[in-house]
Amino acid sequence: MAAREFVRACKEERDALLAMFSDASAGTIVGQHLDAAQLNSEQRRNVIAALDAALTDTFYTLLMGLAGEASLGGRQQAYRLSDEMGRPISPSEHADLGDLAFEAFQAD
Repeated sequence: MAAREFVRACKEERDALLAMFSDASAGTIVGQHLDAAQLNSEQRRNVIAALDAALTDTFYTLLMGLAGEASLGGRQQAYRLSDEMGRPISPSEHADLGDLAFEAFQAD
């Protein structure tokens, strides 16, 4: 898996989580908390928007931390990522994980 594919998979996972959390019938703990709050439609939209921002920031920060461009748990260092075949994902000579993370999560 190349760095671009890895970041794309992270973005797809973030999108899937947001969709699942937003779907009242999905049966997630997040959805149960939203239902228990008995929000009106505008309030629910605002909470979903906050979840959207939180998921985006979380995935972006994690990817930036793996790239060594942000701290994770108070430590800033670059990590080596590889797929199950041992091929490097990051660092990569073909793409910078931090640049790809910015493109996927912050460029909108």
